[in-house]
Amino acid sequence: MPTSNNKLTKKPGLLASLGIPGKRWKSEYLDPAQEIQPADTFLYGSGITTVASLLGSGKKSARSRQQIYNKWSEMESDAVVSSALKLLVTSALGGHETNGDIVFMETTPAASKDKRLIRIVEETAEELQPIFNRIAFQTAYIGAVFGDAYGRVYTDNRGVIDVSTDEMVRPPMVQPFERGNRTVGYAVFTGRRNFERLDVSQMARLKMSRTQWTPQYGVVEKSLRIAITEDDLNELPLMPSMAGGSLLYNAEEAYSNFNSTLLGMVSQRWKASLDHRIVGLQMQNMTKEQQDRFMASVVSMYKDIKGIVADAIENGRSIPETVTSILPMYADKQLVSISSADKSTMQSIIIDDVMIHARLLSGAIGVDLSMLGFADQLAGGLGEGGFFRTSAQAAENARMIRSSLADMFNQIIDIHTMKRYGIVFNERDRPWNINFFGSISALEAEKQRTKSDSMNSGLLLAQSIQMMKDMGATEKIMAEFLTKNMMLDEDQAKLFATIVKVKNDPEGEGGDFSGGFGSNKGGFSSGN
Repeated sequence: MPTSNNKLTKKPGLLASLGIPGKRWKSEYLDPAQEIQPADTFLYGSGITTVASLLGSGKKSARSRQQIYNKWSEMESDAVVSSALKLLVTSALGGHETNGDIVFMETTPAASKDKRLIRIVEETAEELQPIFNRIAFQTAYIGAVFGDAYGRVYTDNRGVIDVSTDEMVRPPMVQPFERGNRTVGYAVFTGRRNFERLDVSQMARLKMSRTQWTPQYGVVEKSLRIAITEDDLNELPLMPSMAGGSLLYNAEEAYSNFNSTLLGMVSQRWKASLDHRIVGLQMQNMTKEQQDRFMASVVSMYKDIKGIVADAIENGRSIPETVTSILPMYADKQLVSISSADKSTMQSIIIDDVMIHARLLSGAIGVDLSMLGFADQLAGGLGEGGFFRTSAQAAENARMIRSSLADMFNQIIDIHTMKRYGIVFNERDRPWNINFFGSISALEAEKQRTKSDSMNSGLLLAQSIQMMKDMGATEKIMAEFLTKNMMLDEDQAKLFATIVKVKNDPEGEGGDFSGGFGSNKGGFSSGN
């Protein structure tokens, strides 16, 4: 009797049906890498690549860590740069409209079922939330400037009692060390020996995302020590973390150009305000003594007038009277003016080049120039609320600040729970969430607007479906209508189209909108 081939065929297991078996994947994707040889790296005209490529060239050449931080410190003190960074930080953090609180520590839904976890979260929030709200803005601002920010954590048997973010832990004073991508310790350049060692229970770090590489010298030495082929994270060598992550790095050139053009404009105005005259003295028939006395008298007169004007400017006083000087004359001896004031620089000064570089600078940081006191630069096509939407754009660029700050606060909470409860929660099992009060920030307001638009769209869709159903549309017609006219995905349209099979309740309890509020048979009753 013949046997069916289907019965002889072994069905694949569940895991095999879901993907490629591990051995096959290894042979297809891992083993070919062993065929790569050193000679292959410079064949086919590709040339030789070395770590020197990370040192940069031209305007973006390598600098020392101190030079990089000095440049960012200089930029931080600029009015335009500082205002842009403050706006980004404010957009990211927001703040409660009455008490100004920024950070809130809340229990996760999974932990809400365990009274012990709820108690831990509530006690921790009571102790740490005031500290977080105090240091949040300063820490986020410094992190945006330097790419890193640090807080010295002070603890006792109760947990974390304070976090210091003063000038002694500014990024130029701290060198973090990493194993892989994990921070394991810090070298702080203070004290008598200019070196203090701290571990991760003594200091917390805000690390901004390294989206751009900042060329610096230390990368060569780092490449010689790093074990790139080591798979065990704990076996990796201890390496210093490179400077980077600052929001100012890509704005350095724009900042220099802006300062140069602004200085040129100011210098031109200074030159235009200078009133310089060359005066000749007629002393042909004077004796030597008369010439000396006459010259000294004229020089003294000009010095006295200059002193009067300088004193008035310094003390903020006006000169309400005419300054009169008496000059003795001898026969035909008189003053002869050879040249008058130079008026060549009194013409109108163009500021277009200054504004171009100001726009480039603010745009490089991620903030529109109209948000920094130049409201006249706001684009006219944005319509009503255009100024708000521009601020929302700035808030989108501040997302990484909020994420990095939340990571730092989680580090501090881990230190607190270790000292107080003797446990450090796994990252995925933490019973708390770090949330920021952002309802007054442009980002959250834009999210609320998007949510409101989605709800209105959903209500309009529900009304359209009800109208089509009342007109007797079949399931096929409904699916076609939702796909072609309402622009829904095909699978979603088919799901919604099944509602035509549901019969309307003639008494208003089910399918139509006659029940609801005020109905005795609906969900809410207006009576007692």
